[in-house]
Amino acid sequence: MTATIFSVFVLLLIIRMPVSFSLAISATVALVFAGSMDPLIVAQRMYTSVESFSLVAIPFFILSGGFMESGGISRRLISFSSSLVGHIRGGLSMISIVAAMFFAGISGSTAADTAAIGSVLIPAMEQKGYGKDLATSVVGTAGAIGIIIPPSIPMIILGITGSISIGGLFLGGVFPGILMGMALMITSALFARKRNLPSEVRATWRERWYAFTDSILALMTMVIIMGGILSGVFTATEASVVAAFYSFIVGRFIYGELKWRDIPAILVKTGITTGVVVLCISTASSFGWILAAEQIPDKIARAVFALSDNRLVILFLMNALMLFMGTFLDVSPIIIILVPILFPIARQLGVTPIHFGVMTIVNMAIGQCTPPVGISLFVATGIAKARLGEILGAYSKYLITMIFVLALITIFPQIITFLPHAVMGLK
Repeated sequence: MTATIFSVFVLLLIIRMPVSFSLAISATVALVFAGSMDPLIVAQRMYTSVESFSLVAIPFFILSGGFMESGGISRRLISFSSSLVGHIRGGLSMISIVAAMFFAGISGSTAADTAAIGSVLIPAMEQKGYGKDLATSVVGTAGAIGIIIPPSIPMIILGITGSISIGGLFLGGVFPGILMGMALMITSALFARKRNLPSEVRATWRERWYAFTDSILALMTMVIIMGGILSGVFTATEASVVAAFYSFIVGRFIYGELKWRDIPAILVKTGITTGVVVLCISTASSFGWILAAEQIPDKIARAVFALSDNRLVILFLMNALMLFMGTFLDVSPIIIILVPILFPIARQLGVTPIHFGVMTIVNMAIGQCTPPVGISLFVATGIAKARLGEILGAYSKYLITMIFVLALITIFPQIITFLPHAVMGLK
């Protein structure tokens, strides 16, 4: 049955069947050919896998991001970022990365971050002579930070799948997200020096204060979400509802840029995006259940430990597997399929749940901007009207930077675990 399910899955991917349908069909075909189990198990697993209160957070965080985007948040965050780093050589690329880090704390979605920032800054960078390759590379990789810095929809899915504290994962993602942003900024600085790129006009302290006060309500979203979770006022799921309500009030009644006519389109987009995510979760769950029934995780664990018993070697092998899967699968299926396989191996090595979880999310973030499936790359190239071939030289250097950060957090777990341990006593 194992050979059947993987053969059918790969064949369906080759003929460009959507991933969610490929997972469900391959699972069903495998059960039909096995003849030992009722194929209706696939439908049952699909239903039970999404019967979770915690998943309610997904549509509300997506809705919150929609309200913020239409309510003028992206413009204010970009202006504030510009006042902070615009005067550095290659200022527009720096602004893109800092804005992505701020926006990550609001939307929790890679696609939303990339679209909001790229639609403004990619054309601006092209006009200033950055080149289509550099403009696309900066925004395409910076947008991926959206799932590392909390709130993060993939962290919610991973927390449910691996029974890991979602609040702990949120805290664990803070320093890796900041480190990723700083590393991308260093790469941008090197490009700016090599291409002699211009800087923007240095903002005065008065202008910086004005930009900060103009964006303070947007920045407060992060404070409300994390403060509420850590203080025990509400759970991560309830935080998503609070964030959606808060962003609606700010966008509609305070900033006044969110119009009543915008709301139906935001709701429809939220419903479609949620449907795609939940369908991936449900079909991947049935696929993963069959792998577990066939004892694939145990077989892989034995094979891995036969190769090496060195902790770092095995962790790097895990990273390599997740990075490879990220090139052709979306985040949700990878988490549902791989976490039940890899997490027990990690635990045997003494890797803590928070370390493993955030390391997995960083892998997924890199996958979000890795061809051919990466959504962040797809959105950025779409905005820039760029072909992959013409940006690959610059883009590869940003990807290497992201992989370097992944290696750092793999070798030094304290980067991840320090904050969860200090605040919540978790590792």
